[in-house]
Amino acid sequence: MIRRNTPPSGDNSGIVNYGSMGNVQNQPGATNSQQSQSNTGSGTDQVKEFTSLLDRIRQQLAAEQGRVNDYQQCVVLLDLTAQQQLDDTGGRSAARTMLEQVLAKCDGIPGLVSLLTSALSLIATLA
Repeated sequence: MIRRNTPPSGDNSGIVNYGSMGNVQNQPGATNSQQSQSNTGSGTDQVKEFTSLLDRIRQQLAAEQGRVNDYQQCVVLLDLTAQQQLDDTGGRSAARTMLEQVLAKCDGIPGLVSLLTSALSLIATLA
């Protein structure tokens, strides 16, 4: 039988968490427990990875320009995407919208679709 409002025996009744994670909450009624949280947002590694992905998208886009609908508009959209502040909700939203527009113009070109999907996923992790 579990009793409420009774401190459990032992040294630690909660979970000990360390490292990077999403928002956390301690166990209700926990005693002698420790928890820490680090919300890192858009770290420099993630921004570098995003910039690298945009460069690879540009290269793949140039290689496939004959198969892409409105190549010049895609180039402009990528340039505008690179200018967005990814640590800002509005910047992430604008970047996501522009990359989705480029994706729509790729007509299922495997290499481009994969790179664009990776970039969109990375934006989602920055939120």
